[in-house]
Amino acid sequence: MPAWPNEPRLHFDAAFQPVVSGTTLLFVSPNDGSLRAFDTRSGQTRWTFFTEGPVRLAPVVAGGRAYAGSDDGWLYGLDLAEGRLLWKVRGAPADRPDRRHLGNNRLVSFWPVRGGPVVGDGTVYFAAGIWPTLGVFVLAVDADSGHVQWCNDGLSLIDDVRLDHNDLRPSGLSPQGHLLLSGEKLLIPNGRSMPAALDRRSGKLLYY
Repeated sequence: MPAWPNEPRLHFDAAFQPVVSGTTLLFVSPNDGSLRAFDTRSGQTRWTFFTEGPVRLAPVVAGGRAYAGSDDGWLYGLDLAEGRLLWKVRGAPADRPDRRHLGNNRLVSFWPVRGGPVVGDGTVYFAAGIWPTLGVFVLAVDADSGHVQWCNDGLSLIDDVRLDHNDLRPSGLSPQGHLLLSGEKLLIPNGRSMPAALDRRSGKLLYY
């Protein structure tokens, strides 16, 4: 038996995570990078949309739209009724060329979107990048247009992060899991590490 066995709670791909809105059931697939919509009454497929990487976290639905992040490094905004692409936003800055490597036995972006989207007051928040040495980015975009409202690109190296046994050391975020809004805070899960909090209006780091 291995000394450090894998932890099932970190296996995003263990099962589909369905979302229901009205008579539409949505789920994403890490196997083929798709979003699929079904009629809840008949079970018939309404539409299928493919990204260029595994989609590991459930989509979020608001205002007749579906939003999902992919390991290809993009956040997608789709029309819920037809599955038509309305816009997509890359998590990494434009001055960083597209780079891919192996992750979970799949070809993924250096900056996969595994900080699952959350919507509040017409804004979609998401995070890209899970390796601080390569760069981590948290963004707020307009839910209708996909226009970037702010991007915090200073989360890869943070001074005086409280680690095990209250030891303070430099560290960085590794966004993995569904983001959450709580009042004026945007909470960022980091896998097995403690969550961080950003100001949802400005993107400023509040604590980690």
